[in-house]
Amino acid sequence: MKKNNIIIVLVLLIIMIILVVINQRNDAKLSNITVSDIDSLINTDDGDEKINWEDYENQEITLSENITITEEGVYDLNGNIKGGSIMVNASGNVKLNLNNVNINSLNGPCIYIEKASDVVINLQGTNYLSDSTSYSVLDEEVNGVIYSSSDITFEGKGKLVIEANYQDGIVGKDDLKIINGNYDITSVDDGIRGKDSVYILNGNFSINSQGDAIKSTNNTDVEKGFILIENGIFNLESNLDCLQAETKLVIENGEFNVKTGGGSANSSTSNSDWGRWPSYFEESSSNNESAKGFKAINNLVINNGIFNFDTSDDALHSNSYVGILTGEFSILSGDDGIHADNELIIDGGNIKITKSYEGLEASKMTINGGSIDINSSDDGINIAGGVDGSPTNRPGANLYNSSTDNILTINNGNIVIDAAGDGIDVNGSAYMNDGMVTVYGPTNSGNGALDYDMVFEVNGGIIVASGSSGMAQSFTNSSKLYQVHIGFGSEISCDDTIEIVNGDSNIINFRSSKTYSSLIIASPKFLKGQEYTIKVNNEIYENFTVSSNETLVGSNQSMFPGAGGNRPNGRPNGRR
Repeated sequence: MKKNNIIIVLVLLIIMIILVVINQRNDAKLSNITVSDIDSLINTDDGDEKINWEDYENQEITLSENITITEEGVYDLNGNIKGGSIMVNASGNVKLNLNNVNINSLNGPCIYIEKASDVVINLQGTNYLSDSTSYSVLDEEVNGVIYSSSDITFEGKGKLVIEANYQDGIVGKDDLKIINGNYDITSVDDGIRGKDSVYILNGNFSINSQGDAIKSTNNTDVEKGFILIENGIFNLESNLDCLQAETKLVIENGEFNVKTGGGSANSSTSNSDWGRWPSYFEESSSNNESAKGFKAINNLVINNGIFNFDTSDDALHSNSYVGILTGEFSILSGDDGIHADNELIIDGGNIKITKSYEGLEASKMTINGGSIDINSSDDGINIAGGVDGSPTNRPGANLYNSSTDNILTINNGNIVIDAAGDGIDVNGSAYMNDGMVTVYGPTNSGNGALDYDMVFEVNGGIIVASGSSGMAQSFTNSSKLYQVHIGFGSEISCDDTIEIVNGDSNIINFRSSKTYSSLIIASPKFLKGQEYTIKVNNEIYENFTVSSNETLVGSNQSMFPGAGGNRPNGRPNGRR
């Protein structure tokens, strides 16, 4: 009796384990995670909006030499200061109306807010500010042409031209807010830096910086260290990152033209010293310097906008989550097009990655829609895990290991991949539920159009994957759709057209951008028991009947035609 009870308990445990596994797989297959699930909530300080400046005394000052403002109020400033500056040391709120001001400072900031409650700089006309190559009279932390120890807000429709010869252009030690205005900043280090936050509602920005273009640096308060941009036009060129947030980076709208590190031609994946400033990258792995387009240590979320990237390093990068709701993206990257250490979620948008080492990379990825066009010198989509280290010959690179936590889910969208490495490389499992995926895979036998370690289920949509035969891998037999794997006796050229027909019905019409010998297709148009004809350039190549989940056709079949993903890796330690 006791023996029977033990058997019953064991059976029940086995059933429970099976149910858990099934539920996990169903959760992955039916994943409905969207960008709205990513934490992008930001609390902004709107203290400047509560100030009624009509209650303050208004003073008009024509500048000619150093001035120090010690009383709260509104100051209308015009004129020139040569070799001097404006200092604010007041206990209340101060508003500076800059109307065609020209200041050249010899030993410190042009405008130095040493003390105040809230400061507003209103731009009128065109204003020119420049500093010298050294500061001799102030604390070493004071390092910007405009430097504020208090919350500072910029507004108005005028223009501000800054030449930062010492370090940074605009620095706010607390919250830095820009409501409007035109900004032309050239800096030997950062363009705009707000320690606690940078909040931009609108404006026109032209920034050329040898450091970061726009950054926020507070890494001790989870509510601070963010960049929030709601609109504006941004022409940004930097040696390092263009946008760098120590916590969250959220973009609601805007037009962005971004170039970092000399552009994608100066790829961060190179074996040689990277960039114009190799000393930055020869230090220890703890060095946070990089030349990414947009970089967030926490979450990076984009709701809309127009984005043109030409970056030495990743175009979009987060050490946590990346979410794209919609937008127009044109990407040239010397490393990854879009990288998330944890998870990448794409709900929509038009994403065109013309150049990359790897197109999309994350530990987990969910694609819910959009149009995605990827061209990569290695993997098109890489589901790996760990921190970013795409090129294996680069310091700090990873050996990615397979994991059940590494999951690719495609719920919809139109995805086209042209990859010299693996088209889709999953160090885990993949599930496709709808959409259209086309893979122009590798021509060498060391990679495959598809490369996965555990499961690749196609339960809806259409996927067509072409590539070399040596490492070809089809989908797992648990897929709901029938698949056809064609092994051609010789290479099919990019001039050849492949058709699969069922009587008068055209199932697929395919033409690759390069040569291939293996073609894998999963489609709801394949029905069990139906006969189909393959045509090459309108000539009958072979007839076949769909008889099982995977139908093998032609000669030169792969050594590993699916088999549930149990393909010998061939690469030590799962390196991708």
